[in-house]
Amino acid sequence: MKLWCALLFVAPFFAVAEGALPDADPLAFVTIAAAGDTVQMGDGTYGPNVTQTISYTFDISKYLITNGEFAAFVADGGYSQETWWTANGWKWKGKRTQPAYWTSAGFSGPRQPVVGVSWYEAVAFCNWLSAKEGRTPAYDSAGKADLGASGYRLPTEVEWEYAAAKGAPDQQERIFPWGDEGDYQRAVTRLARPRPSKTDVVGARSPLGDTPQGLADMCGNAWEWCSDNYQGDRDIAAATDRYYFIDDSEDQRFVQHGGSWVIDFPSGLRTRFRSFSSLPGTRYNVQGFRVVRGAAPATP
Repeated sequence: MKLWCALLFVAPFFAVAEGALPDADPLAFVTIAAAGDTVQMGDGTYGPNVTQTISYTFDISKYLITNGEFAAFVADGGYSQETWWTANGWKWKGKRTQPAYWTSAGFSGPRQPVVGVSWYEAVAFCNWLSAKEGRTPAYDSAGKADLGASGYRLPTEVEWEYAAAKGAPDQQERIFPWGDEGDYQRAVTRLARPRPSKTDVVGARSPLGDTPQGLADMCGNAWEWCSDNYQGDRDIAAATDRYYFIDDSEDQRFVQHGGSWVIDFPSGLRTRFRSFSSLPGTRYNVQGFRVVRGAAPATP
């Protein structure tokens, strides 16, 4: 993955809704009314500069998933129930019983984003939470997401970029989540002063660092896993509801967006920046995730 070597040594078109989370505070969501709208994926310098269309509205979590929220999955036997995992994810899991930095000083606060969590673990959390709420799990055993399922999943790359760079049909596309000005005090990043030595609590830079729709930490704090496998800029074409997936094998890279607390170069915080990807089993203290969800399940 590009640039990782330098990082690994650092041990009205929206509404806020809530989703149930067992034994924890409810997750807060922002509804992104993207149906029928377009976003320019990349800007010619960062990303492919290709128009993408989204045909539906989706909910995305206001914050990164926290340690406190992920703890409900751990406590409920998330690491011992094969049901929630993809086949490759279960094989990868082996004897692991928690994220890599679960008890590490500086990264284990209940309101800090869970980090040291692989793509496999993030997907298992999504399937577990879907089942807990009576929603249809979005991921099948091969790791492919059903974008029409009612359950939770990681955002597609286009969903993430739309939410970060635009957020609503009446909005102009932005360079950074908050706007076009490079005010790096709005994000948990080493471009800010004082320079952070760890993640901060989610929403620590709110509301100044939020998108106009109210999404926090869309740049900085922790890189965010997406559902898509990585595809090079030159191979990306215009599409409706683009979702690029090959498989979730251990040698297949997945997209990450948003930058993290160790980022010290401005381009890494741009909404169009897509030069980072990781293998699904990597677990570093700069990687976390947020979730999206489908329509609410029908009332029995």
